[in-house]
Amino acid sequence: MSPAATATSAASGQETARRPRRARSPIARRAGIQLIIGVLIVGAIPIASTVRILEANALRNERAQADTALRTQLQSGLRELTRMGDQASNRAADLARSPDVQRAFITPRPAALARIAREERDVSFVLNNHRLGAAPSANVLQRSVWLTVNGRRIGKVVAAKPLDQRLSRRLTGDAPHSRGDRLVLVEHSRLLGTSVAFTSHGRTVRLQGTRYRSLTTAVEDAGGARLLALRPQEAIDGNVAPYKQRIRYAALGSFALLVLVALMFAGPLLRMLGDFRRVASQAATDSLTGLANRRSFDEELVLEWRRAHRIGDSLALVLLDLDDFKQVNDTHGHPAGDAVLRTVGEVLGSGVRQIDLAARYGGEEFVVLVPESDLKGATQLAKRLRLAVSKARTELADGRLLKVTASFGVAVKGDLTTAEGLVAAADEALYEAKRAGKDRVVAGGTVEAAPRAAATPRKKTRATITDDAGLGEGGLRAARGSGARSGAKRSAAKGRSDRPGSKDPA
Repeated sequence: MSPAATATSAASGQETARRPRRARSPIARRAGIQLIIGVLIVGAIPIASTVRILEANALRNERAQADTALRTQLQSGLRELTRMGDQASNRAADLARSPDVQRAFITPRPAALARIAREERDVSFVLNNHRLGAAPSANVLQRSVWLTVNGRRIGKVVAAKPLDQRLSRRLTGDAPHSRGDRLVLVEHSRLLGTSVAFTSHGRTVRLQGTRYRSLTTAVEDAGGARLLALRPQEAIDGNVAPYKQRIRYAALGSFALLVLVALMFAGPLLRMLGDFRRVASQAATDSLTGLANRRSFDEELVLEWRRAHRIGDSLALVLLDLDDFKQVNDTHGHPAGDAVLRTVGEVLGSGVRQIDLAARYGGEEFVVLVPESDLKGATQLAKRLRLAVSKARTELADGRLLKVTASFGVAVKGDLTTAEGLVAAADEALYEAKRAGKDRVVAGGTVEAAPRAAATPRKKTRATITDDAGLGEGGLRAARGSGARSGAKRSAAKGRSDRPGSKDPA
């Protein structure tokens, strides 16, 4: 090759080497955006959780304070109701001590008792199990005093205090309360003295379209009436709102700081991750062909061998070697040889299944690990790959097309005891293909005949390059006879003993 061509090829190679670096910039930007988004999501989760916890604690504390205030209001209301009950008791006792009332009970004179009951408001008498005077309503707080003669009860005086919403408003005004707080007298699910109903769920009461926080207690001598202390839920939420707002401002500040830190460290992190990914890729991938390298293949072979041995599954191996590859390097230079290897790598990468592993085994040798496949299936795969390699063309710098062929050896796990034995069996089959004339597949002692066009008279040939239009079945083909092998392959082939199937069955 001329120095000018060499310089052109080197410049072209440098330009090609630089091109992927520019192409990775969108990926780097996308990776940076994904990294920042991931950091923000990971950081936002604890911030949001902290905000929720603090808001819940603030609401819980405010509810506890509201319960304390409502309990104080209930105590104030109960004290007032107790005072009213004591007044009713005193009034009943005063009437019971009245001479007129006593004579009316002893004589007895029901008419006199009825007259006194009409004169005294909210008072009635019980004589011989008959009530004299207006019967108290159901919504009253009543107290009674019995009259006894010689230890025998002859009647009782009943004094009552009405329980209604007017009393509820008075109790609310007398108790310490905040805006919107209420003390109401209720019975079952309605307000005493009205037809207004309410619903309750736990400590939440809905009354006239408003939600309240509530506490309740029973009223003695009131026929099942209860005193209910209410505070609007809106007031509780309003007291918590400023604290929630401060918490959210603090959370936004923390999140903004997290964004700033993520932006500051995104570049170094991306560079570090990019270096790590490059190192990991270089450790597992062949840089020239893009296939798995020898190390990755060895590791995967061990894993697949163990899996196949454990579950009793089949495992096949296809080993291939490019025919007369040394002539390509010697005739057209190593850049052309590298281009051929890349082309073969593309053929293998696109011609195998997803569960298969195509790797560069070393030099111009490639290997395909075929799990869950028997000898017949692996042989069919090798035949397809052989045909694809022979049809592939590699374009050189001057526009000419280069064609190569490959020999294939196929082996299956079968009764083999080690993974190394599987590789050795495939290697033996490969050399059988070389001895049989190259550009063919050998599997289990069976040699696939080469294409009819390749059956040329045995003579030493050299690798040639033709345009695609005039290529036909010509081009660079595997030479027949001992002179077509490279020195190393010839020595290895000659070192093996002859046995049936080692020659071309044709």
